[in-house]
Amino acid sequence: MKASVLYAPGDMRLVDLPDPVPGAGEVLLKIAEVGICASDVHWFREGHIGDQLLDQPTILGHEFSAVVAGVGPGVTRVRVGDRVAVEPANWCFQCDMCATEDFNVCRNIKFAGTSPIDGAFREFANWPEHFMEKIPDHLSMGEAAMLEPLGVGMYAVDLAGDVRGKRVAVFGAGAVGLSALQCALAAGAERVYVTDFIPARLALANKLGAAQTFDAADPDIIERIKSSNGGTEPDIVFEAAGDNDAVRLATRLVRPSGTVVIIGIPYDDDMVLSASTVRRKGLKLQMVRRSNKTLARCVRLVADGRIDVASYVTHRFPLDRLSQAFEVAAERKDGAIRVVIRMSG
Repeated sequence: MKASVLYAPGDMRLVDLPDPVPGAGEVLLKIAEVGICASDVHWFREGHIGDQLLDQPTILGHEFSAVVAGVGPGVTRVRVGDRVAVEPANWCFQCDMCATEDFNVCRNIKFAGTSPIDGAFREFANWPEHFMEKIPDHLSMGEAAMLEPLGVGMYAVDLAGDVRGKRVAVFGAGAVGLSALQCALAAGAERVYVTDFIPARLALANKLGAAQTFDAADPDIIERIKSSNGGTEPDIVFEAAGDNDAVRLATRLVRPSGTVVIIGIPYDDDMVLSASTVRRKGLKLQMVRRSNKTLARCVRLVADGRIDVASYVTHRFPLDRLSQAFEVAAERKDGAIRVVIRMSG
């Protein structure tokens, strides 16, 4: 099979590898479409995320859909030919975190596309059957791949608590920020304001239900959002930009005793906040680690037409142009939101 392997920062090579054979409880997946996440860009450009290092050649990619091409002994939930969305986190079910169903922080988690666990930028992959959901025929494989970033936005809204009737702001209108927007509205938020630097992303946020959008470069953005919100601050702010300045701005914008939900992964591993702002306002800060128990809910919401993820996909490339695709994703060229690698139909 063909696979694209990252050997070092910027050193991505298309290689031939043996076709995998599924073991007990495993499913052989023919990969269909794979999204390039901001975390993939960190791996590609820097060879690390925070203190987690690229310690061996690794196949990236964790936002993916697939068709079942084979099953190992004991597999009962899926069969050959099923179209599936995949949960990229493989948790152990044995540790104390799994005992409390905090699966996203499982102490022994294996996450696809995070060194040393290979991901989906390859023609075939084995994955445990527990971590996939069959999708209905009317969902495209591109939509199924986008259920992973949707799950992150959904989990962020879960962590924010009851959003019904609340005023919300989202910093960053990439796939995860747009997911937080849509999930907050689906959960009953009254109004959601969205910021970004890229006009095409703001236009899509408007289409997906944002009450108003704002240029993130505007030096008066806090006052403009407050003015649009009747002169008061939002109750909840989601930071999905992956930028420390956005984190600081979120704490300045949110109302006293409000909640800031930090989703983004900054290039600088250090996060610096104004202690006086956070302390005097009595803010609640919530960090987001991937997602937890969201995939089945995501399938239902998209299948029912309540959430649109098809519009996230702005660019598609074949596997042999993966390095070029990464550059488009990293530089957000031509209004890129999600750049997707199409492996098969």
